[in-house]
Amino acid sequence: MKKIWILLFICVLLASTVSYGDINGPYREGFIEGYVKNRLENQIMIEEYDGTVHLLDLDRKVSFQIDGIPAALEDFRVGMEVYGELRGRRLTYLESYSTQNLGYIPPGGKVRSGIVKKIDRDQISIITLTGKEETYFTSPATIVLKKGVTSPLSTLYEGDHVRLYFDEIDTEYISRMNIEGDSILVKDLYRGKLAVADEVEDVIILEDVEVFRNGNWTKVIETMRIPYNKDVPLYIGARKIAYRNLKYYKGKTVYMAIKDFFGSEKVARMVIRNKYETIYADKIENINRYSNMFELSNHKNIDMHDGTIVIKNGRLVDKSCINQNSDAFVVADGRGDNIVADVVKITSEDLNNSNIGQNYIYAGRLSRIFKDKVYLKDFYILNKHDWESFRTKRERDEKELFYDNDTVIFDLENKKYISPKEFFSGNYAVDEESDYVRDHNLEDWYGYIYTDGDRIMSIMVQENLDSLRKQRITNGIIEKATDDELVGWTIYLRDANDWSHRHEEWMAKNTTVRVNLEKAMIIKNGKIINPYELQPGNRLYMVRDDFTGKVVIVK
Repeated sequence: MKKIWILLFICVLLASTVSYGDINGPYREGFIEGYVKNRLENQIMIEEYDGTVHLLDLDRKVSFQIDGIPAALEDFRVGMEVYGELRGRRLTYLESYSTQNLGYIPPGGKVRSGIVKKIDRDQISIITLTGKEETYFTSPATIVLKKGVTSPLSTLYEGDHVRLYFDEIDTEYISRMNIEGDSILVKDLYRGKLAVADEVEDVIILEDVEVFRNGNWTKVIETMRIPYNKDVPLYIGARKIAYRNLKYYKGKTVYMAIKDFFGSEKVARMVIRNKYETIYADKIENINRYSNMFELSNHKNIDMHDGTIVIKNGRLVDKSCINQNSDAFVVADGRGDNIVADVVKITSEDLNNSNIGQNYIYAGRLSRIFKDKVYLKDFYILNKHDWESFRTKRERDEKELFYDNDTVIFDLENKKYISPKEFFSGNYAVDEESDYVRDHNLEDWYGYIYTDGDRIMSIMVQENLDSLRKQRITNGIIEKATDDELVGWTIYLRDANDWSHRHEEWMAKNTTVRVNLEKAMIIKNGKIINPYELQPGNRLYMVRDDFTGKVVIVK
């Protein structure tokens, strides 16, 4: 009998141990799923699927939904299955469904979450939380939200974390898509020597820490202490290793992709260097998907593995997202011809994020303006990072573009926004043969135009055309933005690249690039914004004339 009681005690002890897994997991991930266990005043107790119980405080602006309808805390019953979003240890959003009718879901009732792996026009492939790849479709009716604001589908990137909602249980067409905000962006890429791996506190300490800046490793701090999630896969020499063995690699060089998580740094991916480091900055000429290998333009063949840190458009992506002819910064591990890529940072940037986007940048003379359209004479279009010229001898050769009441129009000379009516009635396009025009010395104006297809989203008009031959295309990340008392709003770009027409590739800058924005058209989500709205960490694609920015796209 005594033995039976001992066995029962051991079973209970083991059960209680299993039911409490990674208690900090939801706070690191920013969401929680499970069942309502109890409901208190300004608090709710949620039991995760693995049995871990959390008592959560409610955020001051917490919102509740049941069946897609706004609800209150008291509407959530014990035992209801819920999904919640967290800010730190406070609950900001909670949803559930009350229906018990099999085969029926309310609009938006079917939900899928995951990381975007591939975008092909209306086809979106995601990797779900279970690691399964699933493909869904968008339609003109699909609503896209980013940070709670309606956004065009073209703002979607490979590597984005999305939450997809469907109106029917068996449909593959997305009714609503929520794109996660800046928390998915890679803040920095670090290199350092492993000093301590603390399994108890899930913390690692690095020494001689360097950060990737302007094409080089730059010393940033002697010692860094950073939390580490055991669920983050760990690799060395293309082999996956257990987190419990990390402490045995003390003194080894590690590479870490870091994300910003509610103001604190978080390790998103980590690789341990096995042998010797070699760095390449080159174009990827060929990719062999079958053998997981790519060839650089210098004919160097480099293997990839499941742990390779791949950064594209500022996001962690799957290695399948690497495309031929991409320019890349590669950190290789090994020696001789036997090398693998520990880090691949794609430096290529384009005006459009994917083939969903149909955005163009024009520069040209405003020949004729009507109430809903404008014709460009002797215009240029930015094609593959170079201005391509179109000379028009006849009116039928002119480029027809359309505008509407939602088009943003900025008069650079007078430093003011104008309405479509003012644009149409003003002297921005004139009949240069008329006596009135000659008497008043009027001429056609010029414009930088940002379009979605043939529709003008934003246009900046000015009296004279700039010398486009002097301009260059640059991409980079804002290090800081300041209102300089001498020259006005100026930004400093790190990790910048200039497009080389001669080499047909992005050329990395080895220093910070300074650009003035007083005469620039700055576009974010299709709208013109002011320079003071730019933030450190914003990724930019821009047309500039050395120090003077002309067209700036916030990516």
